[in-house]
Amino acid sequence: MRWTLWGLLVLSLSVATFAQQAGAAAPDAVFVNGKVIAVDSRFRTHQAFAITGDRFTAVGTTASIRALARGTTRVVDLKGATVVPGFGDNHDHVFDSAAIMQRGISLEGATTVPEVLARIRQGMASAKPGETVFTTVMRIPPSEPAPTRQDLDAISRTVPIVLVRGRRGNATLNTAALTRVGLSRDKAVYAGQALPTDAAGELTGQTPAYPANMLIVNSLLPPPTEAEEETFLLKAIGERHALGLTSVRDLSILPRAMRTYFRLWQKQQLTLRVSMGLDIPDVAHAEETLRTWGVGSGFGDAWLRFDSVSEDPYPMLVAPKPFTEAVLLAQKYGWRMSPHADGDDSLDAILDAFEAADRVSSIKDKRWVIEHVPLATPEQIRRMVRLGVVISSQYGAWGQNLAAATAAVGRQRAERQPPVRDLLDAGLVVSAGSDFFGSTMNVPNSPFLPIYFYVTRRTRSGAVIGPEQKISREQALRVSTINYAYTTFEENLKGSIEPGKLADFVILSGDVLTVPDDQILSLHPQATYVGGKKVFAASGAAF
Repeated sequence: MRWTLWGLLVLSLSVATFAQQAGAAAPDAVFVNGKVIAVDSRFRTHQAFAITGDRFTAVGTTASIRALARGTTRVVDLKGATVVPGFGDNHDHVFDSAAIMQRGISLEGATTVPEVLARIRQGMASAKPGETVFTTVMRIPPSEPAPTRQDLDAISRTVPIVLVRGRRGNATLNTAALTRVGLSRDKAVYAGQALPTDAAGELTGQTPAYPANMLIVNSLLPPPTEAEEETFLLKAIGERHALGLTSVRDLSILPRAMRTYFRLWQKQQLTLRVSMGLDIPDVAHAEETLRTWGVGSGFGDAWLRFDSVSEDPYPMLVAPKPFTEAVLLAQKYGWRMSPHADGDDSLDAILDAFEAADRVSSIKDKRWVIEHVPLATPEQIRRMVRLGVVISSQYGAWGQNLAAATAAVGRQRAERQPPVRDLLDAGLVVSAGSDFFGSTMNVPNSPFLPIYFYVTRRTRSGAVIGPEQKISREQALRVSTINYAYTTFEENLKGSIEPGKLADFVILSGDVLTVPDDQILSLHPQATYVGGKKVFAASGAAF
């Protein structure tokens, strides 16, 4: 047989290719017979994928992926189930919410004031002398009047009682608790903040504004041990996996929480990918805080990293000059900003400060974030585009809490919040989050809720608000997956189902792209995987 030079070359290449394929490691697992929504640049759908180690190594048809399997490969039949990339929550409060949901007298299931007070009375029986009695976070409906200082005094005027109402120090105190921290009618100021009083000048028992409220509550409550911190944080992480979350930005946390995450990371017990936002409530000491860290935004790995200076300093509580100075300090020490925006005034203050930083050194490619942005004018959106900021959007309007915004800007504009369609049309990257603070009665932290609200603009009550801000399901899925990854500079690492990316994915109970609108909220994970490892399985699920 005579071979041409070209034939020999083709033969040698074919042999080399075969040898390379034959010698390649078999995938650890293949998932076949599904609807795999990749959320890649072309928004392709596949039937199957392969995983080796913690990465996706192939996507394609069932036949092509099944052919990669060897004797050691686990074969998972998806049986037609829909698979999407793992969801991200761009604005969670995992540690802070866990701390108020899992410590103290349990108010779980108590939805009325009499039930709350009865739980506290029961808890008094096991109170140790000299200790403060405190509760988990109260979850009665916002429409029901909250318990008062007098209600708590009726239980005890000698034992300090702290009724926790939210994260970061929102609480009601009885007289004994106020006395313990040196507060009374004649001394109604703590850390520079005045406490609320009634018409007669008596303390209502409500804590003052942040951060004074947090300082009061922290002085009254016993600090959790390291073991307690790790236990409640691990439980909170498991709850996120049950929702389909594989990544979160845990914002406005203090070094104590960061140390807890770090301990779990050291022990290789962290199963949620966390980007931590540093809280700086004391703007007067911002430089001291930032200078002592020695590292900045982006430091870390795929499991645990520093994200930003988040929410605090808050422009509505800090004057424009010190707020801008804090922003410039963050830029100086290698931190990006992620401040809290409410209405036009706070957003303008943020944009003014960002523009001041941009004049010092461009922030265009640094992906500074603005949190919430419930309202934005066309001019504000143009300013955001020029700065290259990323928008961290939530869905508080789903709860139809529009009173404050309506009073400020009128009903028509209030119903636009958040203006996701306008932001996306302008070319801004928008990601979705919950701003979860410990009560699912107000705004649950299910990742299916922003998809539902952004697609339908339907509120809790069933009313449709701001219908011109509706987006497609494809866009909503991007907002909750690949756009989240972009927010943390990880779009080449996760956020879509593509070879080489981390194998973070969720097997759903239905097809998020085709179920009727009213069934989106009923969707749930059958299984959640992080780095190719199953971290949650629903009861009876076969995956």
